[in-house]
Amino acid sequence: MESRASAASADVLEPTAAPRPAPPTGTVAVMERCPRPLDALIAVGIAAVLAATAFIGNGGLQLGATTLAEVLAIVTATMTIVASVLVVGFEARLHGGVALVATAALAALSGLSILWSLSPSDSWLEANRTISYVAVFAAGMATVRLARRHWEAALTGVLGALALVSLYGLATKVVPGLLAADEVFARLREPYGYWNAVGVTAAMGVPLCLWLGTRERTRDWTAALAYPLLTTFIVTILLSYSRGSILAALVAAALWCALVPLRLRSLALLAPALAVAIAVVAWVYSQGVLSDNYVPLAQREDSGIVFGLVLVAALAVAFVCGLAIARRVRVRPLSDAGRRRAGVVALVALALIPIAAAGAMAASERGIGGTVSDRWHDLTHERGTPTNDPGRLTETGSVRSIYFPRALEVWKEHRLKGAGAGAFDKAQLRFRDSSAQGRHAHGYVHQTLADLGLLGLGVSLGALIAWLVAATATLGMRPGRWRLPWSGERAGMAALALVAVAFGVHSTIDWTWFVPAVAMIGLFAAGWVAGRGPIAVGADAAGRGAPPLDLVKGPSMPSRRTLLRRSPIAAGVLLAGVLASLVVAAPWRGDRRSDDAIELATRGDLVAARQAASDSRRINPFSPEPYFDFAAIETQAGDKGAALAALQMAVQREPANPATWQRLGEYYLGPLNQPERAIPVLRGAVYLDPYSPATHGALLLALRAEQLQQQAAKRAPAK
Repeated sequence: MESRASAASADVLEPTAAPRPAPPTGTVAVMERCPRPLDALIAVGIAAVLAATAFIGNGGLQLGATTLAEVLAIVTATMTIVASVLVVGFEARLHGGVALVATAALAALSGLSILWSLSPSDSWLEANRTISYVAVFAAGMATVRLARRHWEAALTGVLGALALVSLYGLATKVVPGLLAADEVFARLREPYGYWNAVGVTAAMGVPLCLWLGTRERTRDWTAALAYPLLTTFIVTILLSYSRGSILAALVAAALWCALVPLRLRSLALLAPALAVAIAVVAWVYSQGVLSDNYVPLAQREDSGIVFGLVLVAALAVAFVCGLAIARRVRVRPLSDAGRRRAGVVALVALALIPIAAAGAMAASERGIGGTVSDRWHDLTHERGTPTNDPGRLTETGSVRSIYFPRALEVWKEHRLKGAGAGAFDKAQLRFRDSSAQGRHAHGYVHQTLADLGLLGLGVSLGALIAWLVAATATLGMRPGRWRLPWSGERAGMAALALVAVAFGVHSTIDWTWFVPAVAMIGLFAAGWVAGRGPIAVGADAAGRGAPPLDLVKGPSMPSRRTLLRRSPIAAGVLLAGVLASLVVAAPWRGDRRSDDAIELATRGDLVAARQAASDSRRINPFSPEPYFDFAAIETQAGDKGAALAALQMAVQREPANPATWQRLGEYYLGPLNQPERAIPVLRGAVYLDPYSPATHGALLLALRAEQLQQQAAKRAPAK
């Protein structure tokens, strides 16, 4: 009995690897041949496209940059899907199709919400964003159908993109004069301009490092690369001060250890990387020049060089540790008894963490109950928002205590369909009681409730369930297959799935869904996993199962007749991609013509300015901006009636937008000198945004002007 229990314990901690299947022969061997140049091309291509969206799209708040990233994603996805249709067709089963349809339904709902949206122009932008996300998800599915055998190259490409973004963020601290001369905060936030987006990018790289460092039959130096990479990601997370990213990384690492039976190898990777990273970060936190805000550039440049040297030395130490561990595992692997002892030590160490935390709270002045109560108060109270220094990592306060209640207030008035995709930005203003104003609700669930109501949340939940079902099928986690041997690809797909999970965890508590690159990396990974289909394990791993789908397998390339038969579908996909690109680019084109209108009016060319404003209105009929342009142009032309009509049209276009009411009220008050008509309009603006100093100031001016007019009218008869 004792020996059986010991064997079971060892199996749970680190089961013996499955016997390697016999190498395939004949045609199968030809099909499975994987040229290294093609692997490198796939990895570099995926890394380049995903990283480009980060540097082009930034944080998703600038219309031009966001549009360019979205169009790039749609064009790349269209080309990939067309290639998949022509080369693979639909002879092979379309795995993940339900998840794709559900994700497309979310985009369709976002587009339909324009019809009832409080902010139709914003709803169009969000529909465009979701369309590009659907394209990326479909691209992941199409890529795996084209190059299923090149899954290692795909994982390497995603890991490369995440590493490039993280290294760039660290580089802004090493050479601030070159990359971040105007930065005032110590937190890492480039290339997105948002620190939590940098943090979650690094968090998504954690499961891929665990895969890279625990692979079997790999070279020592390749496995050792996982150590400095993981150190880089941990340092990036901690220097972005992102608590949500720490949570996402912990969830991804915990799920990896729970699912993939490579726990001791994973802990052997995590422990030294974490130790080296914490040492680097502790040193940075102790350097005021590197951790304080508003430090002069000259001082940041001097300290940045030192930080760069420390970081390089730390990564070198991590790499050497990785080499030593990889060689030790290869030359002198642990015996069963050694694995059991190491597993017990690891479990005891993990169990001591919550005990130590409880002991620290008990020893504090407030005790356990008082500490928990104090942290809960900070978490739920609006005034408990944390600071932008390293101390925020130990605080529980959050701006979500401000935005979550506002989102729920918006949802209560639009329970079924919501206020319209992206409408939270303006709909929340009526419910704010402080100057804090964010464009997003800082959480996917609350944002979706406010924007798309129960209908949108239901569609989102359906897409999530459909993806989980597809991912479960891919990873062989269904009853009867759970205990089957874990092949290399199965572990790789688990890591790729956890990239999507890390993104999902973080986007649930933040607005990273709206950061193009972050969401696209997560969705590409999710699409690949869903589209892969069940992985052959056990006897099937020897070559049986679904036929291989590979771009380079000569014998399986389609004939000319097959290509002609598939061409209409490919042409349809190409046409859909072109139309989607035009639709996505339209708001940006309209915005550009709006800028042209103002510039032409400034130069005095009113005819051309009117034409530009008319073009802007035609391109984007949902935006109030062209009407503001018409008002400025007609005012300059001396036609106040036409200017007034344009501003009234702007109010009709977006009656829930306080800016349209304020513009109209200020026009009544200024050029028309009619304060009695301005007052009710400005009161409408105050109702829509009761905490706006500008709106209150305009209303006070209107009230004062009306009072002066009344006093002047009373004095007139006496004269």
